Amino acid sequence: MPVVKFDPHLSNFLMHGDRRFFLTSLDNSIFLVADNCPHRGGPLHLGYFNCQKNTITCPWHGLVVSTNRLQQNAMPLVWRNDIAIAVLPQTKPQSIAFQHRHLLATSEVGIK
Repeated sequence: MPVVKFDPHLSNFLMHGDRRFFLTSLDNSIFLVADNCPHRGGPLHLGYFNCQKNTITCPWHGLVVSTNRLQQNAMPLVWRNDIAIAVLPQTKPQSIAFQHRHLLATSEVGIK
């Protein structure tokens, strides 16, 4: 399983082969979650975050995904001196690209 280290202030989005992940804040904790909607793979990082219902609505087809489900499926993430260390799913060796993107699907402005 690939282990990656990154500064969340510089990179809040990463791609591992054809898989995408983004950082989001849920219940005052930051999680690394898969960016694809369970329905048709839409970009959840562009979805609408409803902080009252704790849901993200997919921008493609409007599927509502609970943040509880996202938390349960989040990638293991450890913090050390403001650096995030994540364990990505087991896959064949592929390149990992870090990016900073505008995230709509987060409850905190601080990790955008």
